[in-house]
Amino acid sequence: MGCLPEASRVLLAPCISESNFGKGDLLMPEAQVAQQISIVKIGAVMGSRQGSDGQAHPVALFGRGKTLGEYAIYGHSEQISAIALSAGRICRLDVPDFYRLGLVDRKFHACVQSRIVRSHGELADWSRVMRIKGLQQKLLAALHLHASEQRSRVIRLPSHVALASLLSTTRESITRSLRQLEATGHIVRHDRWRCEIVEPEVTKATAVVGAKKPLNPRSTGSPRPEK
Repeated sequence: MGCLPEASRVLLAPCISESNFGKGDLLMPEAQVAQQISIVKIGAVMGSRQGSDGQAHPVALFGRGKTLGEYAIYGHSEQISAIALSAGRICRLDVPDFYRLGLVDRKFHACVQSRIVRSHGELADWSRVMRIKGLQQKLLAALHLHASEQRSRVIRLPSHVALASLLSTTRESITRSLRQLEATGHIVRHDRWRCEIVEPEVTKATAVVGAKKPLNPRSTGSPRPEK
């Protein structure tokens, strides 16, 4: 937790455990008080919340740096579950260690509360994405947001099934929309799983350059200039 004072981080360092997780692993269950505070180090995670139908519905994608389990400090249960979309690594700290080391003070609470506020902002961003009209624009906004949270323009794409579940569409529609985004220069595929998200300004500049490209007289039927 980088927002803690240096002295607190030094005390906590021996208490940190780091482990691998696999695709499909449940990293944090909903409606339970967490026993650990966890921070995703590598990998992609789907956040889901149970609906009135009793089914878990995807609500957001999370990545590197996402903190899970902050509510445990205040004795509250988790409001969403976290399921791994890829293999990765996670760091964990047992909640009792914060109290055992005497770190729960005003600065500690300020740090935890800032994380909680940030998580509310992240969920609000994902709520905004879901309201965007048009699958192609919605998918592009989701990829931009996921890249922002990963702090890298080059990201590992979640599976088409996961993206379809998140955006309430079909796997085939996701595949088609990704091809369209690549064709229009909004994303650049590096390989099957990794792509680079192009900044809007770059895409706009490319489109302007293409629009200003001189026309071939043969293609327009225009007469050739006299020599």
